Amino acid sequence: MAQFRTRKTPLDGVLLIDKPEGFTSHDVVARVRRNLRPNVKKVGHAGTLDPFATGLLVVLVGRATKLARFFVDLPKEYECTVQFGVRSDTGDLTGVLSETGATTTRAAVDAAIPVFLGHIMQSVPMTSAVKVDGERLYKKAHRGEVVETPVKEVEIEAIDVLELDEAAQTMRCHIACSKGTYVRQLAIDLGEAVATGAHLEQLSRSAVGDLRLDEAQTLAEFEAAIEEREAGDEHIPGLIPPAVALQFMPGIELSAAQVTAVRNGARLPGGPPEPVRLTFRGELVAIYGPAEEGNALKLLVKL
Repeated sequence: MAQFRTRKTPLDGVLLIDKPEGFTSHDVVARVRRNLRPNVKKVGHAGTLDPFATGLLVVLVGRATKLARFFVDLPKEYECTVQFGVRSDTGDLTGVLSETGATTTRAAVDAAIPVFLGHIMQSVPMTSAVKVDGERLYKKAHRGEVVETPVKEVEIEAIDVLELDEAAQTMRCHIACSKGTYVRQLAIDLGEAVATGAHLEQLSRSAVGDLRLDEAQTLAEFEAAIEEREAGDEHIPGLIPPAVALQFMPGIELSAAQVTAVRNGARLPGGPPEPVRLTFRGELVAIYGPAEEGNALKLLVKL
């Protein structure tokens, strides 16, 4: 019978961390990695948050780092604060701010929002990591260069106004959008649409697909739980098994005989027209996807 090797203490999986303000996503990954050494060497993340932003960071531990692309592709949700009447050269509060003196109303904002819903074309901001002429845009921006930035298609499912303070000219809102959407650019564009200028004053990611911020632990809570472990305890607090974190995918439970074939990259007949998680006794073995030809599934990622 084929044997599927498992660890007595799982060291591969997904951590949901509420990223603190002022930390880069890399800073969080480095702190998690330091706390898990020497038992875990690989730690990564799926979907960068800017240092000024807070909220849900999907941290991948051990072999789960191979799964980053499947989480990056998920839709996102954010809660943010937009400041009207003040432009920023970066589109957020970290840039050089300039007041326009113009004001808006709830009625004007409500009238402008529908233009930004659905599939829209969005300019990539100068502060992004997208490359133009072989160099990342943010490097050009740091030198004061201004170039024509690429335009990309994104999808914005919802912009829900939670509160608009006309005296302070601030708006709190909830945004549901596709991967690759620049919320700071949305704030800029919305400010231009109501003729006041605007920038992003606050941003928090509240969801990545079905993974929610209210299920996350703060970095401080994670480190405190690691510190409180007894000697010899390898348990990783809050670690979600890969098969559970990927439950948004269709799944196929393998037989013992199929495990070896899958680990050798054998194709499987049939299957859905999208990535599928293959499990054995509830543990993730591999991710398969549709083959280019024939009614079959091929190996995408092996754990």
